[in-house]
Amino acid sequence: MLSSCSRYSRHLITPATTHRLARSCRSSFRPALATSQITIARTFTAFYPAACNRNHTMDAVNAAVDGVKDAAEGVKNMVVSEAQQQQSQQKKQQKKDKKKGAQEDGDARPLEMTPPPSYIDDRNKIFDRVKAEYDAWVAEQPRDDINVTMPDGKVLVGKAWETSPAEITRGISKSLFERTVISKVDGELWDLDRPLEKSCKLELLDFEHPEGKKVFWHSSAHVLGEACERRFGCSLCIGPPVEDGFYYEMALPNSEPVLESDWKPLEKVAEKAIKEKQTFERLTLKKEDLLEMFSYNKYKQHIIQDKIPDGTSTTVYRCGPLIDLCRGPHIPHTGRIKAFNIMKVRI
Repeated sequence: MLSSCSRYSRHLITPATTHRLARSCRSSFRPALATSQITIARTFTAFYPAACNRNHTMDAVNAAVDGVKDAAEGVKNMVVSEAQQQQSQQKKQQKKDKKKGAQEDGDARPLEMTPPPSYIDDRNKIFDRVKAEYDAWVAEQPRDDINVTMPDGKVLVGKAWETSPAEITRGISKSLFERTVISKVDGELWDLDRPLEKSCKLELLDFEHPEGKKVFWHSSAHVLGEACERRFGCSLCIGPPVEDGFYYEMALPNSEPVLESDWKPLEKVAEKAIKEKQTFERLTLKKEDLLEMFSYNKYKQHIIQDKIPDGTSTTVYRCGPLIDLCRGPHIPHTGRIKAFNIMKVRI
């Protein structure tokens, strides 16, 4: 049974092995909103080899017998040798410590599955096929002039099936676009890059708006889901936003648990996805296509059969290699997320 949780991200779903992966993100618009970001301070110690001191008494040493010179040189060589040996030992110890730390962080396991799960390629093939059909249909739609009414009453002119909320927002100001998380079209939440279809009223929501924040957390959950698929090859279930964060429920192969040592590797994979600025692509699929796309995942199969009537359709979203059942909408791309931390796992 699926349960809800505030500020924690769940992560698995079979009765015996239900894991909840909790986590938090920070908005790019307000750095102070990093609600659960962890800062780790590291200190480094510099090692300096011992050195021989030569002061004014060297004149006396130079005047001494060859035996004293040899002795002094021998002492010098011994000190340098000891210093080099000490440095070598320190380097070896540092390597051991680094290796031990990596093992403790879960890095003994590959960061990602190689090759990636086969279902990723299978999903993409279906997505690309249906998207090509949809793009061809959109290309045939008339590009009529439309009126876009802003909250202040100003009316902007655009083209149906071409003009998007993102284009309008950029036209107003770059800073406004960067602050805007999502738009509302005639009261309906709408992806910023999704073309407008007719004349409408347009609102722009930032992270401070409750609905904007919810969309931001939801998009962040998709990044978490992507990281888990890439690392574990798991079967995702649901990944909704909650009051101040988000979670994902999932089942790992062979009912394995997610360990605390997996947190940092998952964060690394998530950070890679964020750096790639993966766009969120929306697509409507028929029920039969959805069943084929998620044939590997019994949890998605259950949701599709239970929630989607025969002969109807629903939407999926793709970001990077992840494709998931989702009504959306989402932020324009993963690069909008500026910090990513896993906070808790529940089994």
